[in-house]
Amino acid sequence: MVEPISTALAGIALVKSATSFIKENLNTVNDISGIAKQIDQMFEGQQQINKERSKQANSTANELGLSNVADSIISARLAAEQMQEVKNMINLRFGPTCWEQILMERKRRIDKRKQAIKEAKAAKMKKQKEMYDMVRMVMIGLAVILFVVVAIGITIKFVLAHPVEGDDKSCKLYEPKYYLICLNEGRGYADTQLYLDYQLQKDNWIIEKD
Repeated sequence: MVEPISTALAGIALVKSATSFIKENLNTVNDISGIAKQIDQMFEGQQQINKERSKQANSTANELGLSNVADSIISARLAAEQMQEVKNMINLRFGPTCWEQILMERKRRIDKRKQAIKEAKAAKMKKQKEMYDMVRMVMIGLAVILFVVVAIGITIKFVLAHPVEGDDKSCKLYEPKYYLICLNEGRGYADTQLYLDYQLQKDNWIIEKD
């Protein structure tokens, strides 16, 4: 179903309304600012008409009625005629280059707006990238911390499950004589010497002394 060309009709209505106001008030305004709003309305109306014609150009022939096509073409021509009429009136009132200056200023504002939109998009993308990089760094940091914690936990568990002979805590169980043997030779030697001394004290020594 084809949409009615309300956009084009609204556009030509804007152009006609603005043109009528400019004709009635051009000789009473002191400068172009007095009719600036109506000039903007004319450009806006013309843009709406062109937009509708562009939409029709992209449609197939059987999707369009002849009346719609005719209305669109007529609206475009009427808008162009009234724009030309206003151009001549403004140049006569404010100087032969006034309309060209209006077009240049309009282009400058459009370009400025486009640039602002472009910069806003670039800033948004940059901010999103910075947030992504920050999240990625945090995730990497958490992964490293988790790895270190797990490694420390495994190491502690391994050490507790397999105590090293002769470590300082185990050797503290012995008296000074055996403590030194434990530190130097290990717990096995300290236990052996302790046992031999105990047997010697009981006069049950199985090895003859020199």
